[in-house]
Amino acid sequence: MGSTICDLGVAARVVQNGEILLVKEARGPHQNLWGLPKGSVDSGEHPESAVIRELQEETGADGTIIGLAALRSTLYKGAPAIFLCFDLMVNSQTPSATNDEISESGWFSLDELKTLDWISDTMHNLAIGALSGSRMSLQSSTPLSKPDGSYFVYSVNKYSENVA
Repeated sequence: MGSTICDLGVAARVVQNGEILLVKEARGPHQNLWGLPKGSVDSGEHPESAVIRELQEETGADGTIIGLAALRSTLYKGAPAIFLCFDLMVNSQTPSATNDEISESGWFSLDELKTLDWISDTMHNLAIGALSGSRMSLQSSTPLSKPDGSYFVYSVNKYSENVA
């Protein structure tokens, strides 16, 4: 089996006290648009590490992954582009940071989401889903063959001891 190079991105969906954490882009094609804290996965980096890093870089908050919320796949410039959205919880109450990438961050209620200009419909829909009571995510399980945590498995199926 050959390998395929793809664009791999991650986003952090953080909900706390009925509000979702969003960031406003400071520059680039999405300048002044709102979305989830997000970014690219670096070479040699797990997506799980990347989403925690991006959350910290864009909001100043440290987070813990709850599960995988969504996967978006498309083609970008003829190559696969995969976007993983993780549900996270933050370990601090008031994340806020600005840098050359992010001009603002803040907590928003479901009613406030419709007043924002969004990076994409995908980001908007992920935020609505998180606050509308339908927030579900796949939790990671430890692979039976690799107990050292070198990879993660997200599945709706549970391991059963009754399987022959």
